[in-house]
Amino acid sequence: MSYIINLLEALIVSYGLVELCNIEKKKIFFVLNTVITFSVSQIFDYINMNYLPLTLIDEILWFIVVVLFTKKFLFHDLYIVTMMNLICDLSASIPIMFIYQYDPIYAGLVAKLINLFLTLGFVWFRKKYDHFESKYWLMLLIIIFLGDCISGFQDEQIISNVYTTTNVLTNIFIVIIMGISLYFFHLIEESNLEKERITKLYEKEKYQDLTYTFMKSTKDELDRFEHRMIYKIRNVKLEIEKSDYDKAIELIDNYRDEIHRINRTVYTGNGVFDTSMMLKLKELEYDVTPCFTISNHDFYNNVQFMNLILELLDTIHVKSLSLIIKEEKNICIVQCVGKNLGLCFDDMKQVLDKKTDLIYRYQMQENNSIDLFTLKIRMEDE
Repeated sequence: MSYIINLLEALIVSYGLVELCNIEKKKIFFVLNTVITFSVSQIFDYINMNYLPLTLIDEILWFIVVVLFTKKFLFHDLYIVTMMNLICDLSASIPIMFIYQYDPIYAGLVAKLINLFLTLGFVWFRKKYDHFESKYWLMLLIIIFLGDCISGFQDEQIISNVYTTTNVLTNIFIVIIMGISLYFFHLIEESNLEKERITKLYEKEKYQDLTYTFMKSTKDELDRFEHRMIYKIRNVKLEIEKSDYDKAIELIDNYRDEIHRINRTVYTGNGVFDTSMMLKLKELEYDVTPCFTISNHDFYNNVQFMNLILELLDTIHVKSLSLIIKEEKNICIVQCVGKNLGLCFDDMKQVLDKKTDLIYRYQMQENNSIDLFTLKIRMEDE
């Protein structure tokens, strides 16, 4: 019957690690970790060393397997593995204290049931407060590791029938202290999230005000330009009537240059993106025709994304450019269309090759008249 208990523990732990760690090839990991955990438990059952040494070996093996299936986040993975080990220890404490001496098999089944509920609860907690754990992982890891060690020693004494009421009370107090500590960190995080929400709201209002001011300035400029246009058309007409066509053409060229110098307005509902793009379009030496069909999404206000777009525009040196930004499902597509754009491709590649914090791919399509550069960036999951 013990093999069923060991299998249940292996399945629960593997599920928890798959849900809580950034595992690649989740199905392979799930099967491999389940087989390893189950096999080790069976071996320790056979040699009758099935608690403290098993707990230590399990944690080491889980961490090694997790590291093999993830590319980074070593400390985060260690925290998750330690937490899963602690959950296993805590779920066994009550059955060991009150049921184990009467029926070890029944105590094991009850322990796995408690283990399942604690694992599901921690998965829910971790997904809801992911930012909280990433900020306080070190303190949490220390608290959890110490609690894991103390709880393990206490349970080992209880199994060996060498324990007193003090051991039982120690286990209970450890659980209470750890619960209070985690709740304390939870309160800190709630406060930080509220401050962050207020800061974002303030920043959003600030950028909205700046965008409104910029658009109002552009409207005023267009009104002034409309008055100048009437005057310039009259001058062109006079030069044509005098048959001075060269002068008329010169006036028309000047008029066209003035049109290009008018501020481009951008409004997509993404405050940082809109303001940054309007300021960049104003300072560029070449003419840019923007076409943005994007949703209101935090991704577009992301510093890494904005820096990438602005740096790309700085590397381009053409007379005119069409800049298209659109999205398809979870992909942001940036397209640049212009003559001789391929000549700037090497500089654009240097910018792109330095950006390792975004997932993207790009290509340049060149022909005799118009070049097309396409950049596809994976957006954050909703």
